[in-house]
Amino acid sequence: MSKKRTNSHEHVHEIENVHDRKHIKDQASNTKKNKVNVSTSLKTKSKLLFDAPQENYFILCNGQPVKNVKELAGLLENIDDSVFNHHVNLDKNDFSNWIKDIFEDSELAKELAGVTGKEKTSIVLYRHLVKH
Repeated sequence: MSKKRTNSHEHVHEIENVHDRKHIKDQASNTKKNKVNVSTSLKTKSKLLFDAPQENYFILCNGQPVKNVKELAGLLENIDDSVFNHHVNLDKNDFSNWIKDIFEDSELAKELAGVTGKEKTSIVLYRHLVKH
């Protein structure tokens, strides 16, 4: 009888081990997924913090180049309304398009697409940079 108990006991441990292995696999899978999400988020963030390639600088209608998103946010305080309104109005948002196409940040681009004021645009840009 003690042999049956041992076998039964071993069987229970075997079942527990199978369950533990499945749990460990699930955890590993979730960790891998989380790394991918973090990695994607970091890639997007890092793109926003660095200069675009020179051929992809945003050139304002007054000829002034803009190299990155942070620079754009800072410039908005000092550019003429006519320059801003040339690039952002009810019909278009060139800044939103630039961010989507060059920096590949569709979340920020969508948020900017509905903004038409200089101050609000700057706030949205800075908030996004800090958040990400």
